[in-house]
Parts: sequence; structure tokens; C-alpha cells
Amino acid sequence: MTKLAFTPAVTLGDIVDLERYPITDRTDPAYLDLVARSQSLLGEEGVAIFPGFVRDEVVGTMADQTLALHPRMFHFRENHTVYFKPQDESVDPEHPLRRLMSTVKDTVAYADIPADNLIRQIYQSDEVLSFIRDVLKLDVLYRHADPLAALNLQGFTAGQQLGWHFDRSDFSVTLSLQAASAGGDFEYVRMLRNEHDDCHDEVRQFLDNPATQKIEVLPQVPGTLTLFRGRYSLHRVTPVAGDTLRLNAVLAYVDQPNVEFSDYARKLFYGRTSVEPLVQDQRHSQ
Repeated sequence: MTKLAFTPAVTLGDIVDLERYPITDRTDPAYLDLVARSQSLLGEEGVAIFPGFVRDEVVGTMADQTLALHPRMFHFRENHTVYFKPQDESVDPEHPLRRLMSTVKDTVAYADIPADNLIRQIYQSDEVLSFIRDVLKLDVLYRHADPLAALNLQGFTAGQQLGWHFDRSDFSVTLSLQAASAGGDFEYVRMLRNEHDDCHDEVRQFLDNPATQKIEVLPQVPGTLTLFRGRYSLHRVTPVAGDTLRLNAVLAYVDQPNVEFSDYARKLFYGRTSVEPLVQDQRHSQ
């Protein structure tokens, strides 16, 4: 009788460096210290990064799995204001409520990510979810319930970028999988607005002359997990150059259960409203 080779199931420890980030034991003093330091960074700087969160020997496989999906990515292109609000035609053309930024990227929706892709194991991990919840100081945290938006893979080819914007959510969670040959830098201006004021004048001055604010850059090192509070910090991804794509995963978590996108948002970001994949020739329809 021919025996099939036995391949052990991949565990979280095979993917995440649990020696450096002991997230499986929330009572471990090393874990408590990691969370406390991360909370402090997130509170003071609006960002907490975890280099080497995914093991070096694994992140290359994750990048390859993402590249294999690139032909199926939805080509998203939109011109938008930094606030993601409709253009206000009543203000002058250089006002930030009227000035348009350009965002162009390719996205794989959650429903299109194969079950054996390693990024799914990270997103579906209760230990990862609990760690993020602890760093954010939240009592509850849920995975996004939308079958398209819950977990996305993004690819940026030459010329693609994220235009300057403020996030509509309180925080984002991303994992860098591959840096571009050139460009693709994550730039941000810390706390350029606040919960009481959209700070139109300061934003306008910055868009006219970036030297009026300090621009900080987050290095895009493969395997790095990043928590970023982008609601009040203006940020962008600079245009990518060269043949190597910028690849990252966006892990969507929310503080309310059963959150889903509207049909309008699904159509805008994924080109469809159902989990059924796009017909191939519709990929570049927008």
C-alpha cells in the first residue's frame, strides 16, 4: 500500500514569532510589558509597529500567495477629498473640501482569498484578535462581518498610490508583505485634525506647502504588523515605482458585532455587491 506523506498542520507559531511576541499567554509578564509599551506608543504617536511579527521564512510565502492572486484583484480608482466627503462646490477650488486626491490600487476581497492562504490563519486567530484588542484598550473587538471587506490583500504596481486622506475608522491594522522597488512609502502627519475641528486652514496650508508640517515615514518592512490611528492623522502611500509590487494585508476589526458594508460601498471598493467573483473582463471597469 502506498503511504501518503504526512504534512503537519501549520500552527500560529509557525507563522508568528511567538518568542518575540508571546501573544498566546495573556498572563505572561512579557506579554503584559509588550501591551503596555504598545499602548503608550499608540497613545503618544498614533502608531504602534511590530517588526518581525511574521517570521522571515514565512513572509516570502505569503507574498507569493498574494502575487498569485494579483490577476483576480479589483482595480480601484477614485478621486476623493482628504475627508472622504463629497466635493463642496461652494468653496474655492483650493479648499480641502473641494481639492481632490488620487487613489489607485488593486485589491483582493476576503471572499476571494483561498482557505489555505496563511494570511487567513492570522486573521482568524483569536490570540491575534485579543492582542490587538488589548493594545487598543477595548473591552470588545470583533472581526468585520462583511464577506468582502473583512480581510483584504492589496497590490500596488508602478504609479499606484493612496492619496492624502483621513481614515473614517478609529484605527487600522495592516501587515506588510513586500516592499516596492521604489516609492510606496507610508507617510503621515500626526494629529492634523481633532474630534472637534477638521482644521481646514491647517490642512490647506499643508496641501499647498508640505513643509508647514512634519511628515513622518513608516518603513515598509515585510513581516511588520502596524496599528495606526488614522482618523486624525493625515496619511498617504506615495506612488510606487519599479517592477516589484508593494504588497500588504488589511485586517478589519470593529467594536460592534455584525458590521457589514452597504451595497454602495461594496460596489465602490470591490466592483460587486455579492461574494460572487467579478467576470474577469470587468476587473478594470472603474
